[in-house]
Amino acid sequence: MIKYNDVAIGDELEITGMGAPGFAELGDIVTVTENNGKDKLYAKREDGKEAFFALTCGAQRLKHVNDR
Repeated sequence: MIKYNDVAIGDELEITGMGAPGFAELGDIVTVTENNGKDKLYAKREDGKEAFFALTCGAQRLKHVNDR
């Protein structure tokens, strides 16, 4: 699970937990494109498609690739 205030634009995150149905499979890697540092961020897949992750539910679906 990520902490929004510990995520920077360009960070790579792994899809975990409940996954991201319709966007990415468990274990896929996405790159952060926007982050407000509090409760929401956007991340994109390798093909450029973006998704929105918010609040605790979104945080539980993501972890840093290098598990910081």
